[in-house]
Amino acid sequence: MTQTVKTLVASLAAALLALSLALSLAVPAFALEAETQVAQNYDSRRNMELNQQRVPLESVIASIQNRCPGRLVNARHDASSNRYIVRWETSRQQIVSIQADAATGQILSTGGC
Repeated sequence: MTQTVKTLVASLAAALLALSLALSLAVPAFALEAETQVAQNYDSRRNMELNQQRVPLESVIASIQNRCPGRLVNARHDASSNRYIVRWETSRQQIVSIQADAATGQILSTGGC
């Protein structure tokens, strides 16, 4: 091998090694950035849920009782829509799903009650 070829091969090997090292450092940095973004999104959503104002579920139940005589089967709060989802048994023994705005207490749907 001539000196020029040896120099070229050595330069190419050094460039490949540098590229390999740069890529190995870039991928974890990208992964760390994505992981940090996920954590920030979670924290932001959790803070929003904790600070979300809600009327007491008891007030919503009383409003439903006035509108549709019956009894509570179960209820839950859906944080993504800030709504109460109430399963209600009517006086005719029908189970209906009723939705109410958790911020205002307004009944949004009665499920046919």
